[in-house]
Amino acid sequence: MDGGGPRRVLLLSAPVGEGHVAAARALAARMRELWPAAEVHEVESASGGRRDGLRDAVLRRSYAVTMRWAPGLYGLGYDLLVRHPRFAALCKRVAAARLGRSLAPLLREERPDLVVSTYPMISGGLSWLRRRGELPARSVAVVTDVAVHPFWVWADVDETWTLLPASREQAAGLVPQAEVRVAPAAVDKRFHPGDRAATRAALGLPADAFVVLVTGGSLAFGGMAGVVDAVLAGGAGEGPPVEAVVLCGRNARLRARLAARSRPGLTPLGWTDRVPELITAADLVLTTAGGMIASESLTVGTPVLFANPVPGHGRAGARMTEEAGLALVCPRPADVTAAVRRLRADPAGREELSRRAREFSRRTLDAELEDLARRL
Repeated sequence: MDGGGPRRVLLLSAPVGEGHVAAARALAARMRELWPAAEVHEVESASGGRRDGLRDAVLRRSYAVTMRWAPGLYGLGYDLLVRHPRFAALCKRVAAARLGRSLAPLLREERPDLVVSTYPMISGGLSWLRRRGELPARSVAVVTDVAVHPFWVWADVDETWTLLPASREQAAGLVPQAEVRVAPAAVDKRFHPGDRAATRAALGLPADAFVVLVTGGSLAFGGMAGVVDAVLAGGAGEGPPVEAVVLCGRNARLRARLAARSRPGLTPLGWTDRVPELITAADLVLTTAGGMIASESLTVGTPVLFANPVPGHGRAGARMTEEAGLALVCPRPADVTAAVRRLRADPAGREELSRRAREFSRRTLDAELEDLARRL
């Protein structure tokens, strides 16, 4: 430790979707500003630091295929882990040992005094190393989803950061001996409350429209075309016109399909780095994925609607976020249409959701990191 911060920090994530990596990058950026004397090293690999490009590519591709074409299989795996603790414990032991062995050379090379993981199986590898006496550094597991499944929580990780009090209770129920905290979402500092009207003008979006930002994560999964139709149907009747801005991410086929419609009030976008501005400009963020985009939206103060969230952690997290009063969940397209219509006609209701979101984001990531430095 030097000057109130660690000397060497190792941030570990995996390229499975974008949420894990985005959280690690956001943490790294804040650490470099808060602790300028620290060396902050990021490793984005599910191979635990061996930079196995083939393994990462296979994992990334299999995740994408499963979530796009067979999300029910992912949900089945999630349910097995949650409902069958003995099966989960066996899987955790096998995965932790495998990742721990892969991580060991990296830890010996880096010699960090703080290790932070945003990917659950990598956190397991850290736990395995601690039990073997090979991890002297303080370890932190950052949970990027509201719903906490067994792989997120490990007894031998020094502390686990969760997003909601209900998330902390869930984690403590899974591993009672774990040290679990409620911490702010690890999002980029560009996500913050801003001037909606000015941002909308800068983006060229209509000032008088009810703007819904529609997203299915980086892969744009979750029946996005049908969800878009349901959003636009919410613009019928009296009230401002509905403008659906659709983040198609890396799904070029979806973007082409939506662009071919040439429908008024529909703007499909490809991969973009202007997501912070788009969330600020929107009246509502609708997601089929959950995870990071929901955290980013809540940090900005924009209401969140989950539309037919993906099985597994998506549905579980959406339900918990709604129970906390921070979002709405719409299982069917008809529910999406009804919710859009209701919120479009109810500015006071939208403002109440925004107020709760701002309250959720009142404590900053910087403050949490400063506390972490004191615990070091």
